[in-house]
Amino acid sequence: MGSEAETSADADAPPPPRRHRHARTVGAAHIAASRPVQATTAVAAVWLFAYAAHAVHLDLATLLVIVLGTAALNRYGSTVLDRIMAAVVLLAGTAIVGGLVISYWPWGLEPVAVGGFALSVLVLVSFAARRRFRLPKRFAAADAIAILSGAAATVIAAWPTLHSDFWKQFDYSALLADRLRQFAMFDVVRSGHSYAFAHFDRISAQALPGTRTYPSGMQMVYAIVDCFAHGDAKPGAPLDEFVRYYWYTLISFGLLVLATAWAARRMVGPMVADRLRLPSVFVTAGVGAFLSTGYFLSYVWQGFDSVVFACVFLVAGMAVILRPPRNVWEQVLLAGSAFLAVVFGHPLLLPHITLVLVAALVVYRRRFIKNRIGGKLAFAIGTLGVAVLVAAPLFAVSGLNIGTRFHTDGFIIALPWHVVLTVGVAAAIALANPATRRLPHAKAALGALAATGAVQIALEIDLVGHSSTRYYVEKSLNGLVLMCLVGLGGLANLWPQARPKAKPWPIRQAENAIAAVTAALAAGAVAFAPAYINWPRFQPGTDSTWAQLWTGRHTFVADYGHQLHAQQRLGVYTDGQPTIVASSPSGILNLNMSLLAGIANRDLHSVSSQINRTTDLYGLTGLPAKGEWSPQAKASLKILEHIITSNKVPIRIVVSDKVLAAKLQSFGAQHPQFKVKILYVP
Repeated sequence: MGSEAETSADADAPPPPRRHRHARTVGAAHIAASRPVQATTAVAAVWLFAYAAHAVHLDLATLLVIVLGTAALNRYGSTVLDRIMAAVVLLAGTAIVGGLVISYWPWGLEPVAVGGFALSVLVLVSFAARRRFRLPKRFAAADAIAILSGAAATVIAAWPTLHSDFWKQFDYSALLADRLRQFAMFDVVRSGHSYAFAHFDRISAQALPGTRTYPSGMQMVYAIVDCFAHGDAKPGAPLDEFVRYYWYTLISFGLLVLATAWAARRMVGPMVADRLRLPSVFVTAGVGAFLSTGYFLSYVWQGFDSVVFACVFLVAGMAVILRPPRNVWEQVLLAGSAFLAVVFGHPLLLPHITLVLVAALVVYRRRFIKNRIGGKLAFAIGTLGVAVLVAAPLFAVSGLNIGTRFHTDGFIIALPWHVVLTVGVAAAIALANPATRRLPHAKAALGALAATGAVQIALEIDLVGHSSTRYYVEKSLNGLVLMCLVGLGGLANLWPQARPKAKPWPIRQAENAIAAVTAALAAGAVAFAPAYINWPRFQPGTDSTWAQLWTGRHTFVADYGHQLHAQQRLGVYTDGQPTIVASSPSGILNLNMSLLAGIANRDLHSVSSQINRTTDLYGLTGLPAKGEWSPQAKASLKILEHIITSNKVPIRIVVSDKVLAAKLQSFGAQHPQFKVKILYVP
């Protein structure tokens, strides 16, 4: 017990609580004052990092930090993969909008400028929101299966070109003209450092008709990725650039498989301890195996690059929109990013993502009503959102010509109807069963699938009797099938309700492996017969898979790598001269080589009015020096003569037949005003 003096002194001293409050106030003021200094220091540090990474040719490290930083800053989901997938969605939408900034600022696609600016935004958002960079430690078994599925899909898609030389890989990577046209638009964005409409004068010489107005969200995202992967603002040689672009399409296919499997796992709903581990692994593995080895693998060699890109964000968008984060503003950002990536990736999938947004808005409407946001601001945002959702399909039909594009002809392999019906029925069972339908996201998913299915049925009815115009309708149907695959996650809720006993780690992993293998077998991912393709139906034979056909090189192959190499040695791809190639007996391959020549010389516009005529050039090899030509060869010669006389600028014709070369040289001598050049490349 203290003395009287000590007691008196204690009595005269200020109360401890007041001293504590004063110290806390001073500390808070000091922290608030220091925050701008800390933010400025952090911004300077990230710019130094971007400069240093570029100096040592590790710009990809900057891209990796951007992805991980975005994952660590958002608060979506509860596992590492949840955060990373949300980051991918956010970055894709941001890149499409940011492309407008890049189109007009003076640095273009300089990796230091793009990387430093992106990292600075992350740092400033962290300080403004008072949110630390943090990743969860949890990693679900089903997430590992989804990642393995995506990696396996990428390897399977890349397999035919992994063991080929530079020129031989074009037999697979440049198989059909769809990819070459998509790459031509990518090259426009990449070399012009902007969207085509922003500075069309820069790239008009290399642009195909329609490039100025075609939605190029995928091309801008790939161009931003390429500035880090290539480590330079300039794209370099076009053929090397094409190889990099092809790898981006392969990785996108792997990401589609990963995103769909992950989204299906998210549709399971909140996991209760270990109860739903095995059914989640089973569903995730089944979806991943079906996509990586089945029909959708044909999208790679059909060259549907923009469709694959848009589908990645359609399925990932379903997950982040239908199972949103707690923060309403974060929910809006994720939904908007997914919407932008789908619409500006492939606008014909706009109805799909729009109906997903409408379903989520209906189911989660109370979240927006109860959220503490100013009344006027909430009203303005809500009105704008409804206006966008209502006007978007109308804008698509008029501005993007979706209504007419659904009647466009084109080659596409059809997904068998028994697969469509099986997946659709399974998704309905998964989402409508009593164990799942009580969940809000299941209600929204079921509504979105039902509405999208009704739109698809209307399209099918509209196209009755027009079997040759299923090109875009089939793509729309396949988008619906992918949405149904996401909905299959609800099947996991049919698992018995009993809580399992705790098991050792090795036992759990063995169970996971057995579940994954069983799901792969059930999904038809394993071939039990030699590779065989049914050419009349263009489908794998009985007990064969698309993966078996593709990796074994049993599908349609271009087989013109040797011709490309020979043409390159003679300067066809470097001298900048407008060129039409007629060196193959196949019109499709003549079109492909003509596109490659125009892309490589960056003068595609000079032959754009004639290049599609090359698809009709058949039978122009092995021609007899004496005697009658076949009617097909005669018709092809007339087309070449018309190309020579009607092209706006002097043109070069590349042929591989001596007789044809002599015939065209004679025609050129008779019409010297057209200044045609004939190049014979055996």
